[in-house]
Amino acid sequence: MSSDRPARQPAPSSAVPVLRSLGPAYEEDLHGRNAAILLDVLTDKSATAAKNIALAGHYGSGKSSVILGVQEGLDERSTKWVNLSLSSLGIDDTKRARIQQDGSLAPLTNLIQKEIVKQLLYRKPPSDMPGSRYFRIDSFKPWPALMWGGVVAVGFFVVAVLLGLVNRIEDVAPASVVNSHSWVAWATVGALGAFVGGVWFLGLRVLQNRIRVESVSAGGAAVKLSAKENSYFDEYLDEIVYFFQRTKTKVAIFEDLDRFKDPHIFETLRELNTVLNNSEQIKSRPIQFVYAVRDSIFEEIQVDTESDGEDTKTSARHASALESAPSANRTKFFDLVVPMVPFITHRSARDLLAAEFSKADHQPSTALVNLVGAHLTDMRVIRNIRNEYEIYRASVLGENGLKGLTADRLFAMMVYKNLHLEDFEAIRLGTSKIDEAHRAFHKMVEYQTRRQAVRSKTAQNRVRTKALWDKHAQTAGERLQEVLPIVYRATGRGGKPVLRYQSQDYQLSDLTSGDFWRSLYENRDSVHLLRSGYSGIELSFDELISLTGTGTDGLNDAVDADVARLQRDSRVALETKDFVTKSTMADLIARTDLVMPTTDGDERNLDSIISELVSPLGRDLLAKGYIDENFTLYCSDYHDIAISVSAMNFILHCVQADRAAPHFHFDEASSIEAVEKEMGSRFLDGESVFNVEVFDYYLPARPEHLDKAIDKLAARSGDDSSFLDAYLIDGESRDGLISRLAPRWDGVFIYLVEKAPLELEVVVALVDAAITSAAQDTDYEASDQVAEFVSEHYAQMQAFVGETDAVKATDLIALLRRLGAQISDLGVLGETQRKAAVAAGLYPVARMNLSVALGESTGLALDVMNAADDSVYRHVLANLDDYLDILQDDEVTVESPDAFVAVLGDVADAAEFAVRLVAARAADSCEVADLTDLDDGAWGQVVSAGRFAPTVWNVSHFVSKFGVNDELIENLGTVNLTKAEEVEEEPRLGLAYALANSGALESTAAVRLLGQLDLADGLDPEHLSDVGLALLPALLEKDLVFDTADTYALVSDRPFAFREEYFAASKQLASYVCELELSSDDLAQVMRSRRLTPAVKRAIADDVDFVTDRLSRQSVIAFCQWASKGNNVSIELLVKLAEAGAPAEHVLGLLEPHLPDIELGLLDQILLGLGDDYEPLTRTGYHRPRLKDRDGTEELLKALQSRNRVSSFGPAKLLGGIRVNMRH
Repeated sequence: MSSDRPARQPAPSSAVPVLRSLGPAYEEDLHGRNAAILLDVLTDKSATAAKNIALAGHYGSGKSSVILGVQEGLDERSTKWVNLSLSSLGIDDTKRARIQQDGSLAPLTNLIQKEIVKQLLYRKPPSDMPGSRYFRIDSFKPWPALMWGGVVAVGFFVVAVLLGLVNRIEDVAPASVVNSHSWVAWATVGALGAFVGGVWFLGLRVLQNRIRVESVSAGGAAVKLSAKENSYFDEYLDEIVYFFQRTKTKVAIFEDLDRFKDPHIFETLRELNTVLNNSEQIKSRPIQFVYAVRDSIFEEIQVDTESDGEDTKTSARHASALESAPSANRTKFFDLVVPMVPFITHRSARDLLAAEFSKADHQPSTALVNLVGAHLTDMRVIRNIRNEYEIYRASVLGENGLKGLTADRLFAMMVYKNLHLEDFEAIRLGTSKIDEAHRAFHKMVEYQTRRQAVRSKTAQNRVRTKALWDKHAQTAGERLQEVLPIVYRATGRGGKPVLRYQSQDYQLSDLTSGDFWRSLYENRDSVHLLRSGYSGIELSFDELISLTGTGTDGLNDAVDADVARLQRDSRVALETKDFVTKSTMADLIARTDLVMPTTDGDERNLDSIISELVSPLGRDLLAKGYIDENFTLYCSDYHDIAISVSAMNFILHCVQADRAAPHFHFDEASSIEAVEKEMGSRFLDGESVFNVEVFDYYLPARPEHLDKAIDKLAARSGDDSSFLDAYLIDGESRDGLISRLAPRWDGVFIYLVEKAPLELEVVVALVDAAITSAAQDTDYEASDQVAEFVSEHYAQMQAFVGETDAVKATDLIALLRRLGAQISDLGVLGETQRKAAVAAGLYPVARMNLSVALGESTGLALDVMNAADDSVYRHVLANLDDYLDILQDDEVTVESPDAFVAVLGDVADAAEFAVRLVAARAADSCEVADLTDLDDGAWGQVVSAGRFAPTVWNVSHFVSKFGVNDELIENLGTVNLTKAEEVEEEPRLGLAYALANSGALESTAAVRLLGQLDLADGLDPEHLSDVGLALLPALLEKDLVFDTADTYALVSDRPFAFREEYFAASKQLASYVCELELSSDDLAQVMRSRRLTPAVKRAIADDVDFVTDRLSRQSVIAFCQWASKGNNVSIELLVKLAEAGAPAEHVLGLLEPHLPDIELGLLDQILLGLGDDYEPLTRTGYHRPRLKDRDGTEELLKALQSRNRVSSFGPAKLLGGIRVNMRH
């Protein structure tokens, strides 16, 4: 503090307080009865008179005052008495056993005895105790020394005369002198006597207190006069007896012995009393001892048996009988106990206290007196409180003292001082229990301020985010999950139903979605219950809600109720926060519902915490506000300091202790200025500057004073943001603090958005301030949450919508980019900010934003954008997926065919995946004439979109790069290749083989495309893969391959179905069919095939050898069936067919045309081939074969009849058929 103050002037005499003595004072009304009783006992001369009398009462009960009355009464009765009072301060009372193991008394008991002996021996001067052997220093007394000197001089004179010294002087002296003066000899002897007496006097003066005989030794023997006994009473017993004998003292009064808490001293005193009363040399018997004691002293006789390794049992053996039953032995120990009737209790103390202060200039209030009275039971303490109060009042509450201090709080501190002396002394060091209580109070304020702010913010956030729907949707959805399966089972339909709402299907697991229920209540549309294979069931909104077991507005009402509850919680939290920040300790002690976590892990209220820290008195004074935050100011003198109470209190508790107190309250703003003047840089540079009101004072007008403090905040707020939390919750210049903090702290945005316990509106305003003040060279920490917050709330921030210059706007958008945020709506920005945002591309691609960036009249085609604003065009290219989403069905991506290729090139560079979409949605006139104008990476997308000219050039180049892929196939199926003549033969052949061998094209399309290639020599089948060979039938049909047996050989192993296609397509097959490797099965299928031309079959039939080698039953039948349809076969083939087992019904029909001209031998071969039924017809005889009546049978028999082989034939009568009679 500053020391430039005027010297203090002495206080006027009228200002000096009048103090009352704390010593005892005898008052007849209060003490007379007990004094009279004691006097009667002490003047009792009978043999049974009590010799050990106890005046028993608690501290402050008036025992000493009674003793004063008794002493006055004894003086009046000429009874000698002695008062022995001992102080107990600084006495070590840890050793209380009466007898130690070494046989000596306990140190405490021996010490008390020593003090008693000292008081007795030093009570009388040595001259009154001539028989005492106890050496004591005494002052030199000249008159006794002169008297002894005179005695010695006279004695010397008498002895000298008797020894004839006068005569000898006369004999030796000159005769003339002796004869003329006879008195000379006598005068000489007298002078010698006077000289000896003077020497004696001077010897006594010089040797006073210097000679003490301790031992006498003779030869090898020594006698020591000092001896050590077991106790001081034993050692000086003769001195004690001599004292009572010499002084004729009859009464010894002992006070304050009970303060030593050592009952053993009373045993030794009782023993001493017995010794004195039994000593016959004492004539003033009986000797009576009076003890002023507390009754409770006899309950405090526990022996410390665990010290210095003592064995418990050993210590117990040394314990006295008194220790075995302390409560019972009180009455046995004393001959008489005179109790003091207490005149002061915790109930009456308040009246005595009020009476004590009745004449004081500044009296404490009745309520305070009543409060502290319950804790005071000692009149001396009451008087001392009054004395100290008066002294402190004169200094603390005087004219030159600090203003604002009150008598009640001073009195409370004086009471606390008298009952807690050590703790009161610790106040000046800041280590007292009250200081701890106040620190706990400040911690509670900080904790509850933040907690209530967080509570309010959480409630408001839940209301804003509509999270309440999720809570109730969970219950409603779970109900539907239970009910819907039951409904389905009841209708005979199992499985899991699906709920369709607004064209979206919801599984049962999706029915707990808050979005679903919120939309349902907002729109109240019907829903459908669906199941695969069944028609849906339509449920109205009311019917669906009824299934959940709630009313139509059930969820709405529940959500509204929760909203109301949360808003109420938020309001209560804010009210509680305001209460806490403005509360005193007494206010918070009364709020037992407000708790905070403690070091033991439990949450406790301030009352509970303080009750453990301070005494019940301290707790009561704190709870009632009598000890407040200014308690330190009542403990010292602050005269002539021109400063307020709050300022001084702040200096003592915060500045000097270098401790922050964020919610310390100043009585006025000028107090802060006073603190600065008084403490200077120690205040502004220390921890105490971190106070809400201090920051409120400096931030608006002189923020530079807080530069060092804000630097500290920036350095520490990442780990400890307690003060920042406190100020942003309760401070008035929050924007100012954030504006100065933002350039210094890279974590400011993370803190504000994710950690600050503030309302949403406040966070928006502070983020606005931080963005406005952010430093461009600071790499700010960012997160998804920060980016989302800024992107959502930028429209509420002046940094984005207010006026600013172009440079600041550019810096602003650069910061926004570092934070990862975007401008969702360019329309709300200020003009310069909008231009900067457009230039930086820091906005989502949306119709509204593009309209703002380009102008409403500008179209959204990419080539139009490119011409209007290159930055917008580049931004759209970087966000093509969003761009394509916003285009309407009738809008095109590219308008000008001339710009089509350039735009596609840019799109391919930006996002290759979007090339197809952009190309597909371009104007119809847009196509790529030459794919080589684009990077080959974009070819597939362009081809897939069908936006390329289908020239042989384009297709051949594409196929050479990517082959015949899906994108190409998708378009080649519907287009025709053009401009084949512009491409060399070799590339066309390569394309042809690629198309033919791809296998992906339909055969029709492939053949069509191959035909469009204008291949002069067609395709060489040898160059076709298995896939390409599959096209052979189609290629043959279009004359695109050679129609030869070699060509067939390439597919001869394929299934007949494929070869049949080949045979059907071949125009030259008849010329080489018999050259083919056909099996008997193949022959049968060929002859049955309806797709093969008759010329092919005729060519086969005409080659008997070819057929003969491949005849089987199936091929025979196939030939017969073919021939039966009007196709003639040669007789040679017919013979082979019959021999191969052709059925008679087929052969007979085919034979009929040849019967007129056939040779009989060939006919017989045929008949033999027809089997046993027809074999008899080959020979004549008496046999009569029977034949089945088949077509051609009669013609055969007639031919044989004409050739004399058959005689006759006719119907068989019994068995049916034809009976043939052979010639014989």
